[in-house]
Amino acid sequence: MSKLPEPLSKHVNRFNEQFTQMKLGNINNDQFIELMTNQKASVNNLLMAGLGASTLILRLGAVIQLSKKLEEGTPEDDALLMKQIVDNLRENLPSDTSWKVIWSITCHEDSPWRSCITPPKGQQSLMERFISFRNKYVHGYISLREQDVKKILEGIATLHEIVNTTSQLFGGTEIKEQKDQFFFIEKGNEIPLYPFIQKGEKDGLPYIFQGLYNNKETAELISTYYGDLEKQDGAAHYEPVFEPMRKALKGGAGQVFDHSNRIAYYCECFVGRDKENNAILEWATKENDQNILPIFSTAGMGKGALIANIIQELSAIEISMPVLHHFCGSGIQNSLHATLYHFIIQGKKQQLWKTEDENILRSLDRLPSKYTDLIMLFHQLLDECFTPSRKNIIGNLVIILDGLDEAAVAYPQLNISDWFYNYDENGEVTNSWESTSNIKWIFTYREGFYRFPESKNNKSIDVLQPLRGLTEESVEMALEKFNPSKEFLSQVIIRGAIQ
Repeated sequence: MSKLPEPLSKHVNRFNEQFTQMKLGNINNDQFIELMTNQKASVNNLLMAGLGASTLILRLGAVIQLSKKLEEGTPEDDALLMKQIVDNLRENLPSDTSWKVIWSITCHEDSPWRSCITPPKGQQSLMERFISFRNKYVHGYISLREQDVKKILEGIATLHEIVNTTSQLFGGTEIKEQKDQFFFIEKGNEIPLYPFIQKGEKDGLPYIFQGLYNNKETAELISTYYGDLEKQDGAAHYEPVFEPMRKALKGGAGQVFDHSNRIAYYCECFVGRDKENNAILEWATKENDQNILPIFSTAGMGKGALIANIIQELSAIEISMPVLHHFCGSGIQNSLHATLYHFIIQGKKQQLWKTEDENILRSLDRLPSKYTDLIMLFHQLLDECFTPSRKNIIGNLVIILDGLDEAAVAYPQLNISDWFYNYDENGEVTNSWESTSNIKWIFTYREGFYRFPESKNNKSIDVLQPLRGLTEESVEMALEKFNPSKEFLSQVIIRGAIQ
């Protein structure tokens, strides 16, 4: 076993010593019942030691992943990240589940730190098993009685796995104090843990952030050594972390999802796409059962510029059709999960969701973090809550996602077909889902880099599948007002490599 940093090593050693003394390695149900009967206090102490060690591993691991993420740069690139951090650590009292979520959203996909929070297919992750057992034991749903022996033994096995497997993620690392602050030292890298780990005022030991209490005014920290509590002014240490996130998210889509500059730039240089533009507008503004439009091409054919122009034209006063749009970029906002988040808050900002349903209103105030729950909320909003305004005479809503291939590169486990299924409470597919025909979907992607799902609802338009380079005719139309010579047009086509 690799050397573990203090104080983690103390908690791990305490649990393992008791586990060994009680000879629990191969114990059966009958033997354990006898042990509970004769040494109930010892068994309870073992469980308390295991719960304490596992809780520290969970919270310390989450703080380290969060600190690494914040150290990489400002979180303003990742709206979903910001929202989940604020929700789990500021807006609500943090729980073990909150710390698991923080670990999950801040940990890189290829990191060994993901192993304990990644569930095998159809099962709970190791940390989910721990949280479930802890809650049941602490709240008395299971206890040291004969009818619960199987569940108690399963819980002890989970604690043993965390203490002896997950703890090894900390092997060879160090939590070191430097200039009154603590740092996590891993492979020569120093990650500042402030403000989530601070020195205790009385003993100078590392205390870990518990949460904000008393209407966010008071922060509580707990000693990583002995469990002592300390309180401090909540605003003094934590608002510098949370406030920039809250400001970025304030007022609908927020700064991170403001594509206005990108759209304006594209539209300034948009020329020569009249046929393609008109074909999309014709389809989007008419009734048509085929309400999904894939647009694909090789790189550099102008998909983004075409889409930006469509957004502006559909939103113009003459048409007044609402558009939900997202241009895939880098970071967590590149995922289909975050894109759904963006669409929902865009629709909320545009006042598209008309409802008095209290459950939906609560969900809109605190969007679900689980991907499949978010999909089901979006279905509800489209099926039950979208009501066209008086200006929207046509009654359609257009949803545009540019760059499916980029989303697939960053998060290949998510596919656009996920959006067209219904799910149960466990996230399992129950059946397929189709939006009404007045919901128009436009998706763009690079040919050869994304396989768009086949559907009877997919619309086929020759000039868009694939989208090709500008033709000679389109160049002439674009430059017509300048009355260029044939020689000039020829050079434009040659130099622009337009085919």
